[in-house]
Amino acid sequence: MSLRHANPIQKRLAVLEAIVLFACVCVEGRLVYLQVIKHSEFHQMAYRQQYTPKQTDASRGMIEDRGGALLAMNIGLFNVSAHPDQIADKAHAAVLLSRALGMSYGAVVSKLMENKQFVWLAREVPYKYSEAVEALKIQGVDAVREQHRFYPDHEMASQALGFTGIDNQGLGGLERYYNGFLTGKNGLVLAERDARGRLVLADNKSVKSSEDGLSVRTTIDETIQHIAQVELEKAYTHFRCKAASIVVMDPATGEILAMANYPTYDPNDYKHTSQELLRNRVVNDEFEPGSTFKLITAVGVLEEGVVNEDDKFFCENGAFHTDYGRVVRDHEKLGLISFREVFGYSSNIGMVKVGMKLGKENLYKYCKKFGFGDPTGIDLPGEADGKVRPLDRWSALSLTTIPYGYEISATPMQIVDAYAAIANDGVMMKPYIVKDLEDANGHVVKSFSPHKIRRVCSDKTAKRMTELLKWVVAHGTGTMVALPSYDIAGKTGTAYKFINGRYSTNEYLSSFVGFVPADKPKVVIYVSLDDPRGIYWGGYTAGPVFKEVAKRVMAYDLVPGSAPEARNQVASGQSNRGTQLVASSQMLRDERKVPDFDGLTPDQSKWLAEAGGLTLKFTGKGEKVIGQSAAPGAPVLASATNPGVVVLTLGKPELSQAGGLMPELRGKTKRQALALLAPLGLKVNFHGEGVVQAQFPPAGRSVGPEGVCELNCNVPVTSASAAGPGGKS
Repeated sequence: MSLRHANPIQKRLAVLEAIVLFACVCVEGRLVYLQVIKHSEFHQMAYRQQYTPKQTDASRGMIEDRGGALLAMNIGLFNVSAHPDQIADKAHAAVLLSRALGMSYGAVVSKLMENKQFVWLAREVPYKYSEAVEALKIQGVDAVREQHRFYPDHEMASQALGFTGIDNQGLGGLERYYNGFLTGKNGLVLAERDARGRLVLADNKSVKSSEDGLSVRTTIDETIQHIAQVELEKAYTHFRCKAASIVVMDPATGEILAMANYPTYDPNDYKHTSQELLRNRVVNDEFEPGSTFKLITAVGVLEEGVVNEDDKFFCENGAFHTDYGRVVRDHEKLGLISFREVFGYSSNIGMVKVGMKLGKENLYKYCKKFGFGDPTGIDLPGEADGKVRPLDRWSALSLTTIPYGYEISATPMQIVDAYAAIANDGVMMKPYIVKDLEDANGHVVKSFSPHKIRRVCSDKTAKRMTELLKWVVAHGTGTMVALPSYDIAGKTGTAYKFINGRYSTNEYLSSFVGFVPADKPKVVIYVSLDDPRGIYWGGYTAGPVFKEVAKRVMAYDLVPGSAPEARNQVASGQSNRGTQLVASSQMLRDERKVPDFDGLTPDQSKWLAEAGGLTLKFTGKGEKVIGQSAAPGAPVLASATNPGVVVLTLGKPELSQAGGLMPELRGKTKRQALALLAPLGLKVNFHGEGVVQAQFPPAGRSVGPEGVCELNCNVPVTSASAAGPGGKS
């Protein structure tokens, strides 16, 4: 029927049908548009609203010593956060949270009142606080576990290890240098949200798994590190130094076995530590080394063949007026002495004359050969280069200062590396402190092996140099360092500090560096003390630290001592020191003498006793031996069925004796007299020059550490036989 002939009702119905049909077409079209054309866009929008990405932190790699002992590890702490816009009653929530976290109400409520979508309420809190917060079940408050760096041995090798910040990023030492390997790669999960935007903890979808960081296994030996730190702290305290450093190195490989500075800090509490204590002085500090640098001049003249050990040099009786208007002085008045004695007595004047024979071109060549002026390349951050001026900038005075360690600067790491080259038959190795990198399953991903830098001198010259260094300890400025069972090759150093553009007259850098055993070196040890108070010579301050560390390292590594006869053959006719040495473990096997157990731990004492077939009994309480029933060097009274028994008293050893008997000093040089008096803690006054002619108190009298010793010296010093050792040493 035509719409034209329809009645009004039919017309209205037709219009209504058309409108409904049009509406249906529009709705269907819109649905097609939304569900087909815009499907992908709206699906992504819904996904973003339903899920939120959350980062999963990778575990930071551990740091271990060479044997696997943990030096740096991770512990779980918690961060408590809040979404203020999701908390309905902020005041009530603040009351509950302040109790759970042990915080003030004001501190919590002020954070909740901030106009932010997210705030931290507390960071790095222990589990008990996190558990208390979770038990409250407050909407909009989360407690998230986070790894925190922890150093179980606290101050152990702290400047070498470094520390991490609050975001677990390495900020110093190995933590910084190897941060890229230690950090790992974070993962990602999608956390589901409910209709109100709250996180749903279940059914998270993993997008990318985290990769834990690699663990670092160092070359450090935890036991040797402990020995070094204990002995360094003793000297720092006893001599009231401004600072002190020590490094122990394997000369054959370049591995760092121990590295310490004092004062030190606890990396677990780095936030409350001054920047001065964070610095690793062994690699970051440079200074004029003084007499320890004489090694380079000595190697140069021996290698070039311009000087032999027995060549004579006149040391001007203590004051040398050079052609350039500068006066070079020695601490002792020395006359005509051999090059061996020049080096052994540490004569500045003698070394200047030796350096003039070498010439500035050759001296510069050996400075660079030994690596001075260039970083060693050790894998620690911030290594200083030291300074050696280019040859064209040397002045006419340079040959009167550089041969004995002034007008240049060096780091402790450069010095120990130079001596390690001599210990390694003239081959310099690159020092390093990390052995390998391991994944979470213990598989080695990357290893670091010994790396030869260059040959600095022939093996023949290295052996001749070793003999000179042994002479220093046997007869020269290093007699305080001598050990009864081991030959030591070493050198003392006492340098004036350069302060505010001039050399100080009362502040010194005292040092000792050497290797042991001298002929088959196991370790090279460098010790420096910054401005020791009282006595300041390197042989009497840094030297005893070297001695104690060397003695304990040899016992720890079970390195057998040498027979005294072999040592005396090297030193025959030149000193009576051999008659005063305590028997070694080899001597025990041959001559059955009681060794010196003083200062050893029970375990070290047992090893030494076992080597000589002795039986030990212990009495008292303490960590170290302070007394023994049989005197050192006494014959062992034993039979085949009744082995020798020695009773050792344990206690807490002191740095110096409480008292003792005055030794015979007549005929001794000043330095020899000081060596004999040092354990008594006396104040010593010298009158005159030369060797001791008279003394008070007389030999054999009982003295205490508060006493005073007066020594009169008066003998001509025109030859080596009448001269004491010289130079700041």
